[in-house]
Amino acid sequence: MLTMLSLLVAATARLAAGAWWLASRLQRALARGSERTRDVLTGPVQQRVAAPLRVALFGRRLDVALLAVVLTPLLALAVAWWVGSTVEYATLEGWVRGTWDGTNPVPAVFFAVAALLVLGAISAAVGAGLVPTTLLVAGPIFGAAVTRYGTEVTYNWGTTVVSLPDAVGVAGLFALSFGAPIALCGFLLGRALRRITRVLVGGSGPSSRPEQV
Repeated sequence: MLTMLSLLVAATARLAAGAWWLASRLQRALARGSERTRDVLTGPVQQRVAAPLRVALFGRRLDVALLAVVLTPLLALAVAWWVGSTVEYATLEGWVRGTWDGTNPVPAVFFAVAALLVLGAISAAVGAGLVPTTLLVAGPIFGAAVTRYGTEVTYNWGTTVVSLPDAVGVAGLFALSFGAPIALCGFLLGRALRRITRVLVGGSGPSSRPEQV
């Protein structure tokens, strides 16, 4: 009886020792795997994916991105004041509708879109990312559309006055729908111009040397 008990205790001890050894080996393997994963994520992935994505979205210069964010509400307020004090929202809506469907194109609308493209291109050229550029381009559109507040709108069931939440919501939708594509086009244009300028400026110096003519 004592022999069986001692054998059972010995076998249990061996199993416990084997389980402890296996657990320690597994813990070491997991630790090595986590270290390698962390090295990969902070190494090649950080350099090839995360860093370029951050630069593309937010830009290389924080001061330029902050300036674009600060200018966004200022441009929105300036455009809202101009639309409200000169052309009014109803006239602006007629211009946009006539230009969009081609029934009555207005040159001022094309000029405004071109100005937004130039604004987005300048923002991207000076180092701002896609997000600040989009905010900067969408700001004037939001300011123009928010002047819908307080106007009368006629629906099938009758006429109603546009409330502030309705005006802000529709203005945000317009700013996102029209501002994002224009900002993307301007951003790509600005990045292309920036790269072309770098190539021309970088290539002009060495080519002027006599030994390379």
